[in-house]
Amino acid sequence: MPRMLRLKTDPSLHDGHHFHFEDLRAPNALLLALEGRAPWEYAALLASMPWLRKLPRGDGHPVLLLPGFMADEVTLFALKFFLRNRGYDVQTWGFGRNVGFHARHANALEQKIRYLHHQTGRRVSLVG
Repeated sequence: MPRMLRLKTDPSLHDGHHFHFEDLRAPNALLLALEGRAPWEYAALLASMPWLRKLPRGDGHPVLLLPGFMADEVTLFALKFFLRNRGYDVQTWGFGRNVGFHARHANALEQKIRYLHHQTGRRVSLVG
């Protein structure tokens, strides 16, 4: 099994722009079984749209979306649409299906975060 890593900011650094990685295990069988609830959650999302439309608009800062374990970027469509509609600058991670966070993604993801920060001069929110 490939080694998976978790991206974490280093709280000892005051500028908040440095990252380090720690080992991460794959989800257990119970958590994987809970993924079957997705159709029900989608139905609940559609039912809640009248209330979601009343939420305040965002401030336009960049938001980087990361798909859940074993999901691809298609699963982010509703969230991406909603956040863009609220005024955020939404991007997806660009690596396709999330089969676990691998070391080869670490540098590319960090560079994408740095690029978004440099391009906008604003903090980047990671959602995933």
